[in-house]
Amino acid sequence: MKKFFIFSTIILSLFLTIFLVTVFSFKLLSLQDSGVKEFEKTFNIRLPKGTVSEKMYDDYGGFHNDGMKLYKFVFTTDVRKSFASYIAKQKNWKELPLSPTYQILMYGGKVQDSSGNTLERIGFAKEVGLPKISKGFWRAVGDRSVLTAKLIDYENLDIKTLKNLYSYDFSLAIYDAERGILYMFKINT
Repeated sequence: MKKFFIFSTIILSLFLTIFLVTVFSFKLLSLQDSGVKEFEKTFNIRLPKGTVSEKMYDDYGGFHNDGMKLYKFVFTTDVRKSFASYIAKQKNWKELPLSPTYQILMYGGKVQDSSGNTLERIGFAKEVGLPKISKGFWRAVGDRSVLTAKLIDYENLDIKTLKNLYSYDFSLAIYDAERGILYMFKINT
């Protein structure tokens, strides 16, 4: 009987230890800003320590989790210049202004489709509250989890492809060099 009690105490202590380690591990992982984690995963780049995110717009959660998000990332003053010089050296970040295609997508404009019909795009920036930024850098990536997005080169999206797009699955990062603010716009339709 005494052996059973000792054995039961050891097993119970072992389960309790595993439970507590698991709970604290999840707690520590959730302390990192979820916006920062999403940006780092999407753009495969580490943001500087101390970066704070603010979700400015989020209507995700509809059918198939469609929607749009806009995050704003604020850096400490001493990190702004180093982050700007870091992304300036990356070959997949481009200097502003946005390409004509992304200019139309984000701020609106007209484009003719393959049948010669004029399509007017209203632009997503106004709806989500993204300011127009003139000095800085930008990068676009397709959503790798969406099959159709894998077939579209979102990094080099052109007007010809835009004319025939009726759904969007991409993320766009824009770094405002004047204010030291990074924005991430994400859309899945």
